[in-house]
Order: sequence, then C-alpha cells, then structure tokens
Amino acid sequence: MQSVTNAFTAESEANSRQIAHNLQMSWNKFSLLDNSLVTIGVSTIGGEDVIGINPGSIGIPGNYRYTDESDYTLDLSWERQLNIPVGGLTKAFADAELDNTSGRFLPSYMGGNSELFTSILPKRPMIINAGFYLNGVPETVPKFAGLLDRQPHVNKRDRQVSLQATDYLGYFESKYVDDTAMFTGVRTDEILETLLLNSGMSTAQYELDTGLNDIPFTIIESGSKFSDVINELVVAENGHFFQDEEGTFKFWNRQRFYSAPYTEVQKTILTSQVLNAEAPNEDHIINVVEISSDIWQKRASQTIFTLSGTIEILAGQQTEVFANLEDPVLEVISQNIVANSREDGTGSAISVTIVSREVFSQAVKYVLSVPTSGYITTLTITGRSAVIGEELYLRTVDSSSVTAYEEKPLTVNNKYIQNRSLADSLSRVILDRFGDAESLQKITIRALPELQLGDLVSWQGIDWRVYGARSNLNPQSGFVQELLLVKARLESYFTIGVSEIGGTDKIAA
Repeated sequence: MQSVTNAFTAESEANSRQIAHNLQMSWNKFSLLDNSLVTIGVSTIGGEDVIGINPGSIGIPGNYRYTDESDYTLDLSWERQLNIPVGGLTKAFADAELDNTSGRFLPSYMGGNSELFTSILPKRPMIINAGFYLNGVPETVPKFAGLLDRQPHVNKRDRQVSLQATDYLGYFESKYVDDTAMFTGVRTDEILETLLLNSGMSTAQYELDTGLNDIPFTIIESGSKFSDVINELVVAENGHFFQDEEGTFKFWNRQRFYSAPYTEVQKTILTSQVLNAEAPNEDHIINVVEISSDIWQKRASQTIFTLSGTIEILAGQQTEVFANLEDPVLEVISQNIVANSREDGTGSAISVTIVSREVFSQAVKYVLSVPTSGYITTLTITGRSAVIGEELYLRTVDSSSVTAYEEKPLTVNNKYIQNRSLADSLSRVILDRFGDAESLQKITIRALPELQLGDLVSWQGIDWRVYGARSNLNPQSGFVQELLLVKARLESYFTIGVSEIGGTDKIAA
C-alpha cells in the first residue's frame, strides 16, 4: 500500500470527500535538458532535437518536462491487474477525456505555433496522480506513468479529446532479441536482468525478486519478442512482472505474498465503502492442471560433428567453414582438421592453420588457411552439447472441485519448467487458489487510491488479496474503484531445491 498521511486516510473514509487529481502530459517529449528527443517524421536533420540512448520509452517518466492539463480533464481512469491464474507480464492502462472547447488540443491552435502542435501524435508521456484535498491543499499519490499508445481522438462535435495510454511495458512488445543466447544454471531473475540491461536500462529502473526457478539449460532464439520471453519466464515461476505506479519495473516470485508486509492486513474495507459486490461465479474455476515441458540434459564430451564429403581450400585465401550441429553446443573442446592435395585423400598432406573459431548456439565457424591449394578431407569436432532428455508431463486434479463443478482444465506448456517438483508445486498453488467459486470476488468501492497490487485487505471478516484495480474519476460518478480480490492463501507448497526441510512450505498429500 502506498504511504499516505493519517489525514489522507481519514478523508478517504469520510462520507463527503474532496477529490484531487492531476494529469501531466509531455506533448513534445522535451527532456529536462531543454532538448526534445528525435521523433521520426517530425524532427529535422541537423535540428536541436537529440537522439537519446534511453529515450524514456523504457521507463524513467521523470526524464520529461510536463504540462499540467488537470483543469481540462473531464474524466480519468486507470487500471492494472495481475494475470490469473498463472501470472506473467501484465500492463497497466489509462484513459483521459479532455475539454477542447478552446481548440487547445488541435494542431491549428494559436496558428500552429504553440507547444501543443504535435499533441495529436502517439507516444506522448502521461502521468496521473489522485487523492484528496486536505484543508484546501491537494494531497495525491502516483497512480500511472506511461505513453499514449495511439493518436488522440479529436471529437470536434463534442469538443473533446480522448487519450489512451499504456505503461512502459509496451516497449517490450516491439523489441526483439538480436542474437540467439544460451543460458546454463541460471535463475529467472538473472535472465530477466540480462534482458533489461540489454534494453539499455539502469539498475535503478527495476527491482527483481530472487527467482525460485533454477533453469539448468535454455536457449532464447534470435527474433524472439522480449515480452513473450519475459512472460514465459515469469509464468514458470507463477510470478508477476509489471510496472508500478511510479514507473519502476518489478518482478515478484510467487512467495512474495508469504512474508511481511503481505501477510498483514493493510486495509479493512468498510461496508459503507462498498457500492456493489458481484455474486461469485464459476468463470475462474480451475480444478485440473496439466503441465508439459521438454527437459534438457547436458551430454558428456563426445564427437558432435563429422564432415560429410570434402571442402576445397585455396592457397593464399582464407576459407570460411561452417559446421552446423544437430544440438545446441555448450563447449567446443577440440577439433581434428585434415587437408590433402587430392580430394580422395591419396595425395600429400597439407598443414592447416586455424585463423579463428567462433562458436554459435548450433554451429561452429572456422576461418582456415593453407600454404598450397587442396581439400579438407576430415573435420571432426569434440565437445559437449545439450539434448532433450525427458518430456515432462504432470496432471494434477482437485477431486472435490471436479465433483462440484465438473472438470475445468488449464494446460501449461512452458520450456522454462524443467523440474518436476516445481511443476507439482505450481499446479497445486493454482488449484488451491482457483478451485473454488468463492475464492474470487469483484467489488466496487468508493476509491482508496493508496491501495496497490498484492495488498492484503479484510472485507466481511475474510482476508483477500488485491489482484486488480480499475479506478475512475469524473464529476458524475465521483471517484470509484473496481477491485478484483482473490481469497488469501498464506501457505506455500514445497519445492525441492527451493524449500527448506522443516520449514513452513506445505508438502502436498
């Protein structure tokens, strides 16, 4: 829960509240150095706009100068929600309606000479804060930081402008892995940090829990979308990756909720604050979990490549030779290269110089030279490779839930789950949380802006975990909030290699 004053808390629970809000827009993405970052199609070659190493599209909302558009705001809404049931990457969204009676948000405003002349373009940074007036002074907390994800919609008839934004996680949906990478013996957070640092981030921009999943071997292929890689990594943990209200990227492993402050009720929701409560239904029920994955194994040293045929090689020239491998290579130990003046190997031997050797995930590249022309007749490579040694399949059933609701299955195929104990623990956590219709609840309340994802709240004598919140602020409906609540479970299931013998983690029956 965000830190607020006692006066803020008292105002949030009062029968009559004075709502405060703040909408900040960086229409031209001006940096704090009084330069704006280059925008393709807008900036001019040789102009004053600068090309930034980290242009803010991956975070750091404080990089920009903003214009306060609060006085023109007609409606504000923002939402973020943890993915259920498996976790993963989740984005936040925001919408704003602005009064355009003056034409302020049109390109022709002030003859096109105002700072707003580019305001109809997407990717403009947005910040939303919300709270209450306390003794006539606004006190707000950060609620959203992101970018417009499409061109603002101008409604000339109603004289309004609609803005739609997502947080900075949208950056990962348009970024792709440049080169195939292999990882051995790494945790989830270590791969995530590699991805974030390769994106140009600083360590101040993210906070990562220690991963529970120790991945013995995996390959991330060139061309993979960052968002897909991050999501699959985090799903294997049953964890969450998101951006908080102030723009910091966070990874939570699934044990985050089993220690303080997440084990302590941080807010009691009063009956007077609840405007509506939906009746529990069966939509979210999962009582059968099927998990499958390919488990990689590391081979001992052996021959991993044998040349088929021969390769002509000319004197005075460097020849590139690619050895394409069936399996990913962990290590090249040695190679045996034989050259002969005749293609059938009956001529005289030729000495071969290895100019360079470069090892890829499934290939080895040699640059060779010889004093006289001839043929490479033998090329064998000794090394260590990785192979799929086992196909993991696990089916876990909540029999009592199946009896009550029939089978409601969930299938998870995830290459980062390479541990049967981890798969068993993950499936039991999902069944424990979502096998009962009463385990999930949606309520609408008079908004409590200080609430955050993961907070433990009490309502009707039951402890609930906040998994999602959608807030809306306008003159007609006031300041309301829709909460997605999941019944709190404070037991973690035992995972070999993670849990401690004699610890608190539960061993499944």
